[in-house]
Amino acid sequence: MDHATQVALLRRAFAMLDDGSTDMADAPYVNRVQTYTDVRRLEDERQLLFGQEPLLIALSSDLPAPGTYWTSSEGEVPLLLTRDKSGSVRALANVCRHRGARVAAGAGKASRWTCPYHGWTYDEGGSLVSMPCREGFEGIDSATLGLRSLPVCERHGMIFVIPRAGGDAIDVDAHLAGAQHELAAFGLAGYVPFARSVTTPAMNWKLTVDTFLEAYHVPSLHRQTLGPLILGSPALWDRFGRGGRLVAIRKSVHGMRSKPEDQWTLLEHATILYQLFPNVVLIYQGDHVELIQAYPGASPDCATVVFSLYTPGAVADEKSRRYFQANFELLVGTVCREDFVIGEQAQRGFHSGAQDSIIYGRNEPGLAHYHRMLNASLGRLG
Repeated sequence: MDHATQVALLRRAFAMLDDGSTDMADAPYVNRVQTYTDVRRLEDERQLLFGQEPLLIALSSDLPAPGTYWTSSEGEVPLLLTRDKSGSVRALANVCRHRGARVAAGAGKASRWTCPYHGWTYDEGGSLVSMPCREGFEGIDSATLGLRSLPVCERHGMIFVIPRAGGDAIDVDAHLAGAQHELAAFGLAGYVPFARSVTTPAMNWKLTVDTFLEAYHVPSLHRQTLGPLILGSPALWDRFGRGGRLVAIRKSVHGMRSKPEDQWTLLEHATILYQLFPNVVLIYQGDHVELIQAYPGASPDCATVVFSLYTPGAVADEKSRRYFQANFELLVGTVCREDFVIGEQAQRGFHSGAQDSIIYGRNEPGLAHYHRMLNASLGRLG
């Protein structure tokens, strides 16, 4: 994020602090409870959002060198990402063409993967190079039995995949719709993975994203954790295509007001959250980056959420390791013990018949925008 953008955002924040306001939508937004409970809608989301949209799967550093690989099993299609000898990233369906087992697990360095079920072996490009008892498959063209290749694009330190074979090429900049200029400035390609955790809350996957799209709840829900650090108001919201950016202001920002504008910096005095459509929140925290990826569960009432923390270079000493570990535990602990507990209560309440709809206030413009974009992408009214 360049200095001019930081100054413009700080001017907005200071003006809102002076008049006690926050960014507002044109009107409150009413969303149907069925958004979070309807089985048919969930199937549409699986097919359209998680089958045809570019999804941010990993950062570039998850594949740190040629010959490395990385797997993901949380989405609709198990994924195997590889970086070939030329440094290019490939995305393959991690599904053996014989009987459907996964051929790779975890991450590491390898140029071939052997299915544990019957020993079929594939190379880094996904081609089938070995199959025991080949004579048993006489008449089958092994050249057609490679791992399915998926559309992938690495840009600005991020790796996007469309988890469907034969999909269109990915235009990351068009997908990010302007947010790429700020994300590129953060130098994400230089960040390295520090910690990763997977949780399965009993709530709809969209509720897990919702919690990151407004700061209104911070003083109440997080009064003992984030509340002492972050203001509930003002919060700054800007759209980037179907996604957007929420700037949650830290209380330390007050110290900037006495300085000349050429010394202003937003990055040290805000938590900056980018909602990358449809299912990702990327949080820039100044000295590290947090990634939250939400995926549908087996029913509308459950989800899989991946938390990751990346540091700007390898952690070299124990003091730094403890510092980043504490930040990761604050992220996961706060969200799981506070936000997700409330979300699970809300999910149960949605089935109670006590309400037909929920309301996002004018002071929650990120929520209204997000759900409008979801409905538009699914071809639904709203």
